[in-house]
Amino acid sequence: WCEIHHVTGHAEGGPTHTDNGVLLCWYHHRFVDRNGWSIRMNRGVPEVRAPSWIDARMLWRPVTRSPTRLRDRVVRQT
Repeated sequence: WCEIHHVTGHAEGGPTHTDNGVLLCWYHHRFVDRNGWSIRMNRGVPEVRAPSWIDARMLWRPVTRSPTRLRDRVVRQT
């Protein structure tokens, strides 16, 4: 029961491609753009940033728990 969300909007030139999409439920698909949340892709891993009224530092946080993607990220950092 998910919908595909363009990380970079189609209207802004974002491609319709798996590298530019994340799966969101119906509610969050409509919620994300209207309430100050941001999503970006960082080396194929989606990251989310909460609005300042939730996180004053507005840190980007990875949203995957995929062991493969997390292991690849650790390897790249060493």
